[in-house]
Amino acid sequence: MPDGPSDPAVCVVGAGPAGLLLALLLGRLGHRTTVLERADRIDLVHRAGAPVLQPVSLGILRELGLLEEVRRGAGEIRRGEVRVSGRHVAGYDYAELPEAPVPFALTVPVGALRAALLKALEPVPQVDVMLSTSVEALDGNAGGRRAIRVRGPQGSSTLEPGYVVGCDGALSTVRELAGIPTEVFAYDKGHLDLVVPAPSGWASRITMHFRDDEYLLSMPYPGDRVIVVWITAEHRVRTALDARLAQFAAEVTRSAPELAPLFPAAVARSAWSDVPHRNVGHHMVRPDRWTDGNVVLLGDSAHAMHALGGQGLNTSLQDAVLISDGIHRALNGGSTAVLREHLAHRVPFIEGLQSGQRDTLAALRSPRADAGAMPLPDLLSLALGQPEFRGLWSGQRAGSPR
Repeated sequence: MPDGPSDPAVCVVGAGPAGLLLALLLGRLGHRTTVLERADRIDLVHRAGAPVLQPVSLGILRELGLLEEVRRGAGEIRRGEVRVSGRHVAGYDYAELPEAPVPFALTVPVGALRAALLKALEPVPQVDVMLSTSVEALDGNAGGRRAIRVRGPQGSSTLEPGYVVGCDGALSTVRELAGIPTEVFAYDKGHLDLVVPAPSGWASRITMHFRDDEYLLSMPYPGDRVIVVWITAEHRVRTALDARLAQFAAEVTRSAPELAPLFPAAVARSAWSDVPHRNVGHHMVRPDRWTDGNVVLLGDSAHAMHALGGQGLNTSLQDAVLISDGIHRALNGGSTAVLREHLAHRVPFIEGLQSGQRDTLAALRSPRADAGAMPLPDLLSLALGQPEFRGLWSGQRAGSPR
């Protein structure tokens, strides 16, 4: 952390995984980059919830030499299975997916991912991380080059970077100060997840169960445990939390009998307070545009989405690769053509993922939904990322999508 700010090539606002990855990529390319974080420390605590990092994202980390660091202590997933109304409709081994950069996915605590990225940043002198620093204003005209006014421990100052990148979440200050119109859609809190011990011999697979009014997900979780995710109507989640855990376990195992070993008598008799669990809501964020002059949005600032399909963190890390490539070329050659071309392909793909989530969630919340016609996600794109950019994911800076 430097004594005070100075003008970098890029200001990255937000020290989440996507912001830190973007800073690492730009720093290793030789661009002076400052990360601005309003908190007084970067949270490395392993909290409840561990997102799935799909092979595409793990391939990015492997290219950067971070995969083994992240893999330690993660939950490993070798296979995926999909059931609709109890009927097996799809199954895949990650090792058999064409072009899969690694033969597995991982459930990784966000704190562990941040820690690995911070460690990788230590030997990169081009990158500064400034804590307790908030953004006060973007000075300049819309569509033009903006300076950024910040307040830190030593007072207010103005930076004049080549680019300002908003990685500051669904309620992005950068997006608001840039005046970018944004649709924000709040989903209800029909999401409950809980973590239970893994039975002996439990398979390293992710299982997805779609029924006419619910979605059940189970997958390995760090520490020889399993996480179960239940997505349904909000009132059903409230009712479950007001009742005994044993009633929830009975309901889950009626829908998915193969999950019964996760709820032996010792677990079923537990109180909710004894089992790590979360009841969370989600937002969909869809800005009118991802850029305005030298302001760029990335990750949740550009496209917060529901947890269904586990694409929020994955797409954010992939964004960082695309945007670092576009900014690098613009700073070196003076042309934003590559960045604009990347986003021209990226934005429709992301908005398609968001629309697919809304369609599936609408079907789950309808008691008359036809489970046989349930809109299912494109599993290959979830695992391998957007097809046009698979060369970039593997470190090939091709300059344009294929």
